[in-house]
Amino acid sequence: MTLVKIMSNNIENVLREKVSEFNAKINDEPDFAKMIEGKDRTITICVSDGENYATKLENLKLDDFTMTDSSDTDLVVTASSEVLEGLIKKTTSPIKAYMSGSLKVKASFSDMLLLKKLF
Repeated sequence: MTLVKIMSNNIENVLREKVSEFNAKINDEPDFAKMIEGKDRTITICVSDGENYATKLENLKLDDFTMTDSSDTDLVVTASSEVLEGLIKKTTSPIKAYMSGSLKVKASFSDMLLLKKLF
């Protein structure tokens, strides 16, 4: 198995866990669900050393991420697999990653806040 494939599998697993956590939080916390209500968005995670993954937040549910070739979505996050894993596991500061250029985000300010809730 190639290193890119191993990293891709790891990112997919981490993204799957985050989707489950996010959807559970919507179901378990009415105040959180109220903040998310009406915020239908499409999201792409572009892994610079791997694949691109897209999902959709609609009707208070985040779909599973699927591989995609497109990055024409409301929110686009681009980083290496190492940086993404660090961000998700909270071992990497998003501010430092953004300021160093290793994290790129294309989103409105309110969508950036939504991303923070996801990750």
